[in-house]
Amino acid sequence: MDGLSIIGSNSQNVVARQWEELLIQQEPRQEFQRVTIGSLPDNVLLDIFDFHQDSINERPWDWENLVHVCRRWRFIIFESPIRLNLRLFCTKNSPMRKLLDVWPPFPLVIRLDYIYPYSVWDWEGINLTNNLVAALEHRDRVHEIRVHTFNAPDRVCEQIVTEMEKPFPALRSLSFGSEDEILSELDTLLNGSAPCLQDLTLLGISSPSLARLLSSTSDLTSLNLYYITNSGYISPDTMATSLSALPKLECLVIIFEFPIPHPERRNRAPTRFILPALTKLEFEGLSEYLEALAARFDAPLLDEFLITFFDQPQVVFDIMIPQTGRFFSSYLDSFKPLGLDITLTFRSWDCASIRVSFTSIATTHSAFCPSHLWKIMCKDLDHQVISVAQICGQIPSFRSSVKSLIIKYHQRLIDPDDLNRTLWLQLFRLFPSVQFLHIPFALLQYIGSTSERSGEESLTAAAEVFPSLRGIFPYG
Repeated sequence: MDGLSIIGSNSQNVVARQWEELLIQQEPRQEFQRVTIGSLPDNVLLDIFDFHQDSINERPWDWENLVHVCRRWRFIIFESPIRLNLRLFCTKNSPMRKLLDVWPPFPLVIRLDYIYPYSVWDWEGINLTNNLVAALEHRDRVHEIRVHTFNAPDRVCEQIVTEMEKPFPALRSLSFGSEDEILSELDTLLNGSAPCLQDLTLLGISSPSLARLLSSTSDLTSLNLYYITNSGYISPDTMATSLSALPKLECLVIIFEFPIPHPERRNRAPTRFILPALTKLEFEGLSEYLEALAARFDAPLLDEFLITFFDQPQVVFDIMIPQTGRFFSSYLDSFKPLGLDITLTFRSWDCASIRVSFTSIATTHSAFCPSHLWKIMCKDLDHQVISVAQICGQIPSFRSSVKSLIIKYHQRLIDPDDLNRTLWLQLFRLFPSVQFLHIPFALLQYIGSTSERSGEESLTAAAEVFPSLRGIFPYG
């Protein structure tokens, strides 16, 4: 076997020496010939560079330092700009005019972002002329833009508004967020066209041209709309029309900032289209909006659900999810689960949630699936129980396939005397196939139609409510 000299950190050299010593112990008679980094062929060096850049994820990798090692390395790196993902990064401290003059015309990545309130930049110290504007002068080379202008001064917002309404023909990824009124509404985002766009994320940004923009992005794989305001509201019909032009869409996120009035009910059945690549759906808003949108499309590969419904204390809370339930039922039919595990969580300070995991015929083992989640935002416990029962009652497979039911609630924050026995029984009776029940002691005592019971009487009552029960695990 051959030894190998590794150029890198001290820890890497220590590992290399230990490895060589181990080989010597195993093969004491074998002669070792040291192989230096300079003796490696070009294709091996290219593989090493590629492995290094691929392990860095989204951070800029240090190809600029490697090309200064020697002429050979510089030639190898510059000969494979696509494979090695050679890009120039524009950040708040990048001297872009200098970089643009020095390096070949590699794709540009613009990142002026942070998430408020975890860090705050000194926007006054950012030289927009030498950084952002210099990069945007080469808009045909810009592949990624990530600009979040929270707390930015007006002069910065006005400059960004001017630039973001221009076309970016090579743009692949855009993440744009602001809480400033100047930026919250753009007349024409990206000039209404982005033919190469694959990933679009908007945070608190609205634009009348968004529907027109989406109609031009047939290669879009990820659409993320966060904190949609009244001014940025897009009707379910308009949204569906835009989505119908996105055959490659894999991820769809629609999150409203607060409840927006119900969409108008349709008198006729809508025409459905197919999103053949969609695998993830995340929504936060009113159930009526999601239902109106979900009625317009089918998604045969959809397997990740993260659904949050807003509370509406001023109206009777009535959650109807036939369309969303249809998605989930189709998903279960495709996986043919051996049994479902349901966890119902009730938190008095903010919400209730329904989490689903299952044992699949394909895997033959139980897999915790945090991707299948419904959440209802409300603080009243009775309201939470009613809402959870409404959702669970509309998933037919829950009656026949739920084998394990876990009930969680924070009894330190909930007075047992406030528990409504009738509401809880209505919820429990939606799961007649449950075999294993995990339930707090305080709640177990309230199963049944009479007043507080002893432990043995509670177990008997539980068996009456859950006729398939094989094991009960009280806690708390």
